[in-house]
Amino acid sequence: MAARRKPGGHPAKQDPSVAKTFRAMKSAVELVRDLDGKISAESHLNLKASALGLMFVYSELTGLPAPTEILGGNT
Repeated sequence: MAARRKPGGHPAKQDPSVAKTFRAMKSAVELVRDLDGKISAESHLNLKASALGLMFVYSELTGLPAPTEILGGNT
């Protein structure tokens, strides 16, 4: 059975909080990629934790599976 997804709809009608969370999450993930090797390992770990936290918030707001459910296969 294929996974069901919520329809995206027109961006102008999207909940502003969801859109803002998505933009912040995307920027954080890009920073994790771009700053790899340019900052200390501890700072990089903190940045990855921040990106992961935003992924959990986004999944809760949208009803999508949490990152741990996707990676671990837990349902």
